[in-house]
Amino acid sequence: MIRSIDAALEAIKNSMAAQLPGRVVQRSLVLDPPTHDAQELRKGVICLVGEGGGRFANYRGREGQLGHINLGVVAFLAVDESEPPEAIERAELALLEEVLAWVKEPGEPRAFDTALPGNFRLSRQIDFPLGWFVLELDVKP
Repeated sequence: MIRSIDAALEAIKNSMAAQLPGRVVQRSLVLDPPTHDAQELRKGVICLVGEGGGRFANYRGREGQLGHINLGVVAFLAVDESEPPEAIERAELALLEEVLAWVKEPGEPRAFDTALPGNFRLSRQIDFPLGWFVLELDVKP
């Protein structure tokens, strides 16, 4: 199952990158946004981070199969400091809408069955001119 989980995560990264060519999509988390590449932050950096999973089959012969992956979609953005603070919120929401559009139509081929969105959190403008959001995805490989 581990190999197929990794394959599903890599397929999600490749699919999202293909559907959102103006954004940076990666599986590595941006650890220090203020020091990250400013040009990439203006584009929007989407980090796909595995959080765990479970709900495997619990009957003989299918143990460890049919599970789900909890995936965090962590996005970082930047706007010009001359903009009002609400600009970062608008940028976050615009990128979130792009990710949700990808959920509806992730393209082909794909190595996962479904990717269903859950809750999301916004930066609340606290780190202006930087912003971020986290979206929970429930992925069935």
